[in-house]
Amino acid sequence: MTRDESAGVLIARVIAREGGIADVGDGKGVTAFGQTSAWLATFGLPEPASPEAAAANYSTWLVRTRLIGVCDQPDSFADVTIDFAVHSGHQVAIRALQKALGVGVDGVYGPETQAAVDTVDRARAARHVIGGRLRFVGRLITDAPGSHARYAAGWCARLAGQIEALS
Repeated sequence: MTRDESAGVLIARVIAREGGIADVGDGKGVTAFGQTSAWLATFGLPEPASPEAAAANYSTWLVRTRLIGVCDQPDSFADVTIDFAVHSGHQVAIRALQKALGVGVDGVYGPETQAAVDTVDRARAARHVIGGRLRFVGRLITDAPGSHARYAAGWCARLAGQIEALS
């Protein structure tokens, strides 16, 4: 399987988790397949009206953020990293990834991060990225329970599914 094919599998999983087009009441407005208007503007991408258009946006985003570098296999490591980046922002997820890899933590996916990804025990790294995400979500809820506690069950269910799928 090529890197692009693997990325396609990972993107399909994200779109399935994110659902369709809705305003979930989080203050970010309408989200289309996990893509907010602010996210689309940041990356200069068009508003998707279909899962296929959303997938095209995610493909472009993976290249622009360099997260395509984790997509050599559609395994748990790539899945948890990409899902974290979609759900919480690529820089947040890249920092957790870098911490898991034991490289400099700056939120920018560069050559040092890629070199570490190329040699990492992907199953171990997946567990560490999920751990980083759990800590991040816990801080969000603790720091602003009035804004985030109502999403805790959904966030935890999503993470539980990824933990259960670890290979």
